[in-house]
Amino acid sequence: MYFWKIEKLKKDLLEKPLSESESFKYLFVTLVVDSLGMIPFLENNIWDIYSAIIMGVITVIGVYYVYKCNKGANGNNFFQKYFSIGLVVGIRLIVLFMLPIMLVYFIVVEIFSSISDSTTLSEVIFLNLLYISYFWLLGKHVKEVAK
Repeated sequence: MYFWKIEKLKKDLLEKPLSESESFKYLFVTLVVDSLGMIPFLENNIWDIYSAIIMGVITVIGVYYVYKCNKGANGNNFFQKYFSIGLVVGIRLIVLFMLPIMLVYFIVVEIFSSISDSTTLSEVIFLNLLYISYFWLLGKHVKEVAK
């Protein structure tokens, strides 16, 4: 795995594609860095920080779970499955769960306008359960096409 030497990486990629385990490593590191990189941009609410840390842990475990559902190093086309199935699962979760729940939430906030704009424990729990559901569904569907 290369972190700086792009010329060597390009040379290796020209000779042969990355193995499943090498592809997984690049995806894994990219997602962890992206998750941790969001922490400084959060509000000064402690629940935002907890949520970012929890989501980072969920990302690490979730991506590894999906990789194993694709038969790990013995699997094939991990990137293709992860991103294509992940997009569809994500869209379906947003349309079927997030939009209706957010609509109800915003109506309740309007009715009871004294509800705080800051992140709460219940929001952290809800969003992280939804994120866990995303990886579970993604792994389920990847496993079905990895046979």
